Amino acid sequence: MVDNREDISLSTDLHSSQSAHLVPKEGDPILKYSKPTQLWYSVSSTVCTTFFLSILLIFALVQYVINSLLHRKSSQIEHVYRSKQELKLVPDLNYYYQFFDLQVNKYEVVTKDGFVLMMQRIIHPFESLSERKQRKPILLLHGLLQSSGSFCSSGKESLAYYLFKNGYDVWLGNNRCGFEPRHLFLDPNDYNMWNWDIVDMAQYDLTAMIDHVLNNSDSQQPKLSLICHSQGTTQGFITLDSDRFQISHKINCFVALSPAVYGGSLLEEKLFIKVIAKMSLKKFFFGIKSFLPIMMHMRNLLIQTKLFGFLSYTMFNYLFDWTDKLWDNDIKYRHFLFSPVYVSVKLMSWWLNDKNGFKSSKAILEDDKRWFNENTPAIFLVIPRKDKLVDGAALVKHMVEVEETNKFDLIYLDEYSHLDVLWSKTVLNDVGKPIVDFLQKFS
Repeated sequence: MVDNREDISLSTDLHSSQSAHLVPKEGDPILKYSKPTQLWYSVSSTVCTTFFLSILLIFALVQYVINSLLHRKSSQIEHVYRSKQELKLVPDLNYYYQFFDLQVNKYEVVTKDGFVLMMQRIIHPFESLSERKQRKPILLLHGLLQSSGSFCSSGKESLAYYLFKNGYDVWLGNNRCGFEPRHLFLDPNDYNMWNWDIVDMAQYDLTAMIDHVLNNSDSQQPKLSLICHSQGTTQGFITLDSDRFQISHKINCFVALSPAVYGGSLLEEKLFIKVIAKMSLKKFFFGIKSFLPIMMHMRNLLIQTKLFGFLSYTMFNYLFDWTDKLWDNDIKYRHFLFSPVYVSVKLMSWWLNDKNGFKSSKAILEDDKRWFNENTPAIFLVIPRKDKLVDGAALVKHMVEVEETNKFDLIYLDEYSHLDVLWSKTVLNDVGKPIVDFLQKFS
């Protein structure tokens, strides 16, 4: 590891990093833990979370069996033929995109606080430089516990592929830690490696990715289009609010899929969320470093098996009431090849606990204040009406009643839920085409 401490700040000053209208957090002192203390929390959290996840999995499997017996319905979605090779489970986007004569290049990006991010770019290897210069840059950013693969896993039916075929220079962002936590001088066993939340991800990760795209895109455009899903939209809204991080002038369009600005009813209805919210403040239960690292161990062990995809879907279905009704059943398990990823306990605490953050405040920004000004890029909202994890209607209400921007548009999707905006079999027509129409108007 490179020791470059002089240019990198480990701690974030609360007052300078918060957006002007970000709902204030309570005191966020810098804590120090001895190695024995860190070890104790690691051991206790491993025991507690293993038991907790085992119970959740049992309930999830029971519900799956009951639902399978009560609701046996054949898929109404038209079948798409895929070769045996295409249907293999391989946790590598390049494997799937080679069938389309495309490749996914990887890049390393270092944030100002020292995290090493992995970015990707879809290219046609035989496309000329002059052709690439015609492509306008787009950055896609994933949601919580997801990776860039969520935009790509549907192959030719994915938003990433669709945008590339419509002439855009498609870059895929991945937030800090991902599948392999990396830092210039911190070790994953060090608590400081995990002392971050959504504000740090907006201030450091998103800004670093935007700068990398603009500095490396062949078109040399001064601005890019930003398309985010769920947690990625949270980073986007925090970044654009009052232009706290001086990045608005680098974005011409902001597309928010299943925007996570207001908490949805699910956060108050699900018992497991209440348990996680309460226990996320108990260091002995979830620890002080990564959130549920046992999930990553299971992923590494089972990733290329259908069992992993089945268990992942079963858990998501039980926890969030999401279904595969609109998905292509042949590639359902492929979607879960690119999740979960490492995140910090501090981040999950921000999302769910009762002291501060998304759950209790209901909105990440102060509801009665204007967040945007004349320099804010054009905004396009994609609101799934069956999404109970976030409240898209509340965001639309704020945009209409409080904001003054006229560079704002939206679509409602009556039958869509939180992940359907990425994985629905009809996503290209329902989501992709409206996005391209919006980009052509404002980018």
